[in-house]
Amino acid sequence: MPCLPVRSVAVATLLALPVAAQETAEPRVETRDAAEGLELVLNEINTEGYPDVALFATVLRDGAPVAGLGPDDFRVSEDEVEQEPLTVEAQLPPLSVVVTVDVSGSMSKRMEATRAAAASFVTELAPEDAVQVVSFQREISTLTPMATTKDAAIGAIEGLVARGDTALYDGLLTSVDLVADRAGRKAIVLLSDGVDDDGTGQPLSTATVGQALARASEVNVPVFVIGLGTEMDEATLRSIADATGGQYLPAPDPAQLSAVYDSIGDQLSGQYAIRYTSSLLADGTARRVDLETLGLRASKSYTAPGEAPTPAAPVSNASTGCAAKGAIAAEVPELEKTAERYEQDLISSANRRAAHDAALERIKATFAAEPPQTLDCIEAALVAARDLRDRELFNSVRHGELRAILTEDLRSACSTGGRDLQVLEECITLFERAQSTLLINSVIQNDLLQSTAAPFVEALRALDDTDAALQRISELSEMGAFNSVMRRQLESEVLAAE
Repeated sequence: MPCLPVRSVAVATLLALPVAAQETAEPRVETRDAAEGLELVLNEINTEGYPDVALFATVLRDGAPVAGLGPDDFRVSEDEVEQEPLTVEAQLPPLSVVVTVDVSGSMSKRMEATRAAAASFVTELAPEDAVQVVSFQREISTLTPMATTKDAAIGAIEGLVARGDTALYDGLLTSVDLVADRAGRKAIVLLSDGVDDDGTGQPLSTATVGQALARASEVNVPVFVIGLGTEMDEATLRSIADATGGQYLPAPDPAQLSAVYDSIGDQLSGQYAIRYTSSLLADGTARRVDLETLGLRASKSYTAPGEAPTPAAPVSNASTGCAAKGAIAAEVPELEKTAERYEQDLISSANRRAAHDAALERIKATFAAEPPQTLDCIEAALVAARDLRDRELFNSVRHGELRAILTEDLRSACSTGGRDLQVLEECITLFERAQSTLLINSVIQNDLLQSTAAPFVEALRALDDTDAALQRISELSEMGAFNSVMRRQLESEVLAAE
């Protein structure tokens, strides 16, 4: 069973999260038994000793860690290949903690409670755990080095003062980079009371949340997110936690911060360290790890070391009028044949995986050679990619790679319209339709909306009719294209120009 006194985290206490977030890797699959109040979270996959792999996971009952589980209570598979034997360590390795605090102006009335709770969290870390403090507003400040001594970190937290705007995404990305080369367990604790904002309703950060999450996926670090107050986009905060293997914990009142920090500390010290030696080759491919216990299942992905397969020649299917969709459709027969052979136990999981990887590389090669240019083509390709996942011809990781490429094509196609209001409204409508039909998730939708917000406002202003502009915002919001935070942002921008 895990040793409960150990608490170390690559903790980024980001005290100001934005409205939008872009998912760049599939979030963990989390199953919860409502009747029992049970929850399984796969926080981190550590592969620094590959093929030896360490999983750090938490089993919770009503939010509190469940202790006493052993190797026989867990089951692990990689791309559906069961891994054994498993061991569960009695002693957790040290954690690296980055406490990243939003010190923007909106935090001013909450800083006293924030300083007290964050300092207490650091005090409760185990002696061998390392901690580092980062603050952000318009600028990102790394206030202390990573160190196992806690005095400097506590002093830095006690000296925090709130003022200025909020570069949330840059703060998150900096926090991830700080733990990228740390051995052992890592985590990021992200406390937010707002949105990435330059003071005019526009994103301030140089980085996008998608870039920050992509880096978090590469580092394989969980982000624990604290939602402070009631004026934030809770869906985005939850998405950041889910995409990285962390947890989302709301704190509507600053007085709740101490309890929330304590909960995170308990979860980190109550993790299970589950180790095994991977039976799969070091082939440079992405793979999904499934962890099961007590009837629950959680999933997370990592990329194995080694060299990935060389891409095959592009597939062309001009008769479809959309090469991207045609490339996916062209792979279906072979993928179906592979699935049938695997079901009949005629091929191994390694052979099936190799067939999937080869198909993925051919599709990606076509995407690169002939990027889709029209919204219709991109939507059709997203549908085809989703169908591969739904039919289990591709797993969620491979589907996520295709979706990420098509999402960038969609962003590019929508930016080429400049300030054409009709084109922008078609894009915004497509974002909503794609999210509602599960072609993209709400995190990607929000990030696409953020990239379109500025030209959309300019196009509305060009109408020279404030009421007409507000009406168009209202109509799009009522159909679900905007959340309430984005709607207020757009309305404020239009009114400011009146």
